[in-house]
Amino acid sequence: MVAHCESLRQLSSTEGNSITSESYLENQNQESRETNKEQVSNGQSVPVAKKEERGSGRVSWKVYSSFITAAYKGAFVPVLLLFHIFFQALQMGSNYWIAWATEQEGRVSKRQFIVIFALISGASSLFVLARVLLLTAITIKTAQRLFTGMITSIFQAPMSFFDTTSSSQILDRSSTDQATVDTDISYRVAGLVFALIQLISVIALLSNVAWPVFLLFLASFTISVWYQVYYLETARELARMAGIQKAPILHHFSESVSGVVTIRCFSQEEKFYTTNVNLINDFSRIAFFNSATMEWLCVRINFLFNLGFFSVLVILVSTSSSVTNPSLAGLAVTYGLNINVLQAWVIWNVCNVENKMISVERILQFSRIPSEATPVIEDKRPRPEWPEIGCIEFRILQVRYRPDLPLVLKGITCTFPGEKKIGIVGRTGSGKSTLIQALFRLVDPSQGQILIDGLDISTIGLQDLRSKLSIIPQDPTLFQGTIRNNVDPLEQHNDMEIWEVLRKCHLGNTVEQDQRGLEAPVAEEGQNWSLGQRQLICLARILLHKRKVLVLDEATASIDMDTDNIIQKTVSNETKQCTVITIAHRITSVINSDLVLLLDDGNAVECAAPSQLMRDSSSAFSKLVKEFSGNSS
Repeated sequence: MVAHCESLRQLSSTEGNSITSESYLENQNQESRETNKEQVSNGQSVPVAKKEERGSGRVSWKVYSSFITAAYKGAFVPVLLLFHIFFQALQMGSNYWIAWATEQEGRVSKRQFIVIFALISGASSLFVLARVLLLTAITIKTAQRLFTGMITSIFQAPMSFFDTTSSSQILDRSSTDQATVDTDISYRVAGLVFALIQLISVIALLSNVAWPVFLLFLASFTISVWYQVYYLETARELARMAGIQKAPILHHFSESVSGVVTIRCFSQEEKFYTTNVNLINDFSRIAFFNSATMEWLCVRINFLFNLGFFSVLVILVSTSSSVTNPSLAGLAVTYGLNINVLQAWVIWNVCNVENKMISVERILQFSRIPSEATPVIEDKRPRPEWPEIGCIEFRILQVRYRPDLPLVLKGITCTFPGEKKIGIVGRTGSGKSTLIQALFRLVDPSQGQILIDGLDISTIGLQDLRSKLSIIPQDPTLFQGTIRNNVDPLEQHNDMEIWEVLRKCHLGNTVEQDQRGLEAPVAEEGQNWSLGQRQLICLARILLHKRKVLVLDEATASIDMDTDNIIQKTVSNETKQCTVITIAHRITSVINSDLVLLLDDGNAVECAAPSQLMRDSSSAFSKLVKEFSGNSS
């Protein structure tokens, strides 16, 4: 109450009759970033969020190529195939050696028989061992390259990407799809190739024993390909739909957990439960049809290949012993027992590999996100001491979030003097937060310039720009760890400096009460600290870096008046040599500023000292102050 009265006393010079007019800050307490919701043009809302991208048709060969060449540019793939060919040849060679050596008694000695068999088997074992080790190394490297490429692309993506992409889409690709790449696809692709080599070897052996088997195989293969093409048309799209239907479940569940208190307060449990069940049902339908199509294929392929094996047996039995060597016929039957399994495995894996390759396709979609500007431009780096004064100049600044959306800032021209306190006010959607985003180059201007101490910020790297600016957002950001890690995350300052800024932010006594001091724990998102304390910790972090330009973006919108006054006094006392830009819905936060910029519908309506604007009773700012004073009385 005392803090509230103190804030009202700051407006004592505006006491008088309240003027009724259309407020420039209507519904200001509901202020949120313009990019998070929607842009409005001619009375129509234009959604910023977009549906998840989904491919169609066959998986592009570029996806297969990117996957195969991700590790060592595919240099070891031929070596891997060569290892398996040697393994398969030696394995069949060992069996052929047994059949040939035992066909006639006394053809080879027992010692010679065992030694040669052991040598062939040993060499086969070495090749299969080398194949497994090399495949594992390639799989790990491929998964790492794909994951690193995706995460790097996401981290370098512009803010517009996060405005239009839900966190569940990112989570789904970095968990489910990445797990498929880690543990499944490489082994399925390798298994398909290995089984294909083995199948060709068995077909060659059977054809050598009885040539009609080759014709039978061609007929069986033709029918199998027809089944495969017919199945893939449906299964491929079902696999894509399954990936897309999973993201809404994750998103809705995470939102429900984070907002569970609000849901219970308004007795909306049944509504959210029903929505969750509907989302799960949507996914389950796709998963059921996906499994059903797979069973459809398996039943027909197995029947076809069992019929084929029966035909092979009939051919071998009906062939005269004078034409077919009985030992080789027995060897052929032994391998023929597996031919139906091999053929089914090849056909099933061909279909399954393409379905699984959709995970690689989805990961590559997020690996090609247009990135922000270059972090550092070597030949355009500013001076180390820049900015010396902190004078910010906007020249005919126009900003839109996407080419298909209307302008949010419509030609703003004004100058913020260096080492002054600047206040920015305006109603919801007027462009306040967009102006700050343009300052930090979270969104680049469509036209116009922003100059800091005469330097055009669009000509320098993002790292050089943002490392010279500080911001305290409306939602304080804390990391799991300790007070020390949160105040000085880069470990560039000693304990004395950290304690000094904590005391300036009225947190010294609170931290000292904990025996661990600067090692006092901070839970995830700072949940073990109050909202006001979290904001003060963020302020301490800013003061520690001592940067020339400080932005308070609705920094006190969610905290009590007492903490608001503490922040305002601390900023006023500790940033006298800095340019401080304050966006606030409380007039008391900007009433003592050196300059006030009032925005409306992306235009600069007024830009002058608060005292000058308040003397003019017809000014929009004066009306705003009187309305706030009247509503707060």
